[in-house]
Amino acid sequence: MTEDRFIARRVIKLVYIGAATLLGGLLFGLVHRMALGEIVTTLFVDVLFAASFIFFLESGRLHDKEKPDSAEDYDRICVYYTGSIILMVLLSFFPAYTAPVLGVAFLLAAGLNREQAFAVSLFFAIHLSINGSTSVDAMACYLMLMLLGIMLTGMYENKEHRIYAQLTAFSLNMTVPVLFHYLEEGIPTVYLLLFSLLGSVLTVASMHFLYEKLHFRMEHYGEISLDTIVDPSFHLVREIKRYSQGDYNHAIRVSRIAAHCAAKIKVNTKLAAVSGFYYRLGKFGGEPFIESGVRIAQDNCFPNDVILILSEFGGQNKKISTIESAIVHITDTLVTKFELLDHTTLSSSWNRDMVIYQTLNDESSSGIYDSSGLTMNQFLKIREFLAKEEELL
Repeated sequence: MTEDRFIARRVIKLVYIGAATLLGGLLFGLVHRMALGEIVTTLFVDVLFAASFIFFLESGRLHDKEKPDSAEDYDRICVYYTGSIILMVLLSFFPAYTAPVLGVAFLLAAGLNREQAFAVSLFFAIHLSINGSTSVDAMACYLMLMLLGIMLTGMYENKEHRIYAQLTAFSLNMTVPVLFHYLEEGIPTVYLLLFSLLGSVLTVASMHFLYEKLHFRMEHYGEISLDTIVDPSFHLVREIKRYSQGDYNHAIRVSRIAAHCAAKIKVNTKLAAVSGFYYRLGKFGGEPFIESGVRIAQDNCFPNDVILILSEFGGQNKKISTIESAIVHITDTLVTKFELLDHTTLSSSWNRDMVIYQTLNDESSSGIYDSSGLTMNQFLKIREFLAKEEELL
């Protein structure tokens, strides 16, 4: 049932990509007054690309176990893909060689992963070259500029190097079109130089004003989904509650206490809360426990940070690698221990403190948190806080 719901949501996004590709190709053909046969050929090329791109996305989602595409990734891909199609139509009115494709490729690589950016950029270049006025040399020029634009994102990640990246982009936008034009036509025209200058200015402006916004959106996209997947109306929340009220209560307690611990040492509170709620998700998918939890989370397009914590459950298959993952493990371990102990044992504050101190000290001395980045000072703050946490009772 969970799988069916997820497939329905994912297929809608993939169908949208296919439809946007065909509509973009049709619009491209109409605005350039291409013959009917040329439009049909263009649409056939679009179908081939859309099918290949969808297979590429799905293959990556299924096989990239470290960082599979999440709901936010698919939404972002749709947004960028739509933007690139619109730009493709608009920039096709630039004279051959002069469309500022370096900037387009740069922005795609700033918001998507580089493999996805390269795939979309390649399609972009092919479409620009389908226009009858564009030669093979112009297509080679566009491909060169797009490759350079994607590579420049690596330089742009370092703020100290951004001015050099902008100067490089400006220079490349001016020189590469001139060089490729010379290969075909000889001496460049004033017309070519003016449009190359315009493309260079647009590229540098887009790099300067849009890069930070695109990266901010990409880094914070997951917060929306974190709210969504713990909403009481979310289908997995309802299914867990329906499956077992006890497991649901356990998940709620782990979620709340993990959030308090995260806030105490000033790390990602929301991530700890959501991961704490779904930490035992694999129980609902059957054996193998951890793999089932990861699979359900992936199938429901959970944020990648949550999937990582679920894959590190108990430090059994993978080392605990983040502070939030360590907090969730600490909380789940203690809540489980307290649920197994009788109320008589826990009625004494001295007994409760002994359980907390002994349990956490045993876990810490085992080395399970050594790769998490959790410092001893943070561990001690969490331990002291949990000794006073009434919700453990």
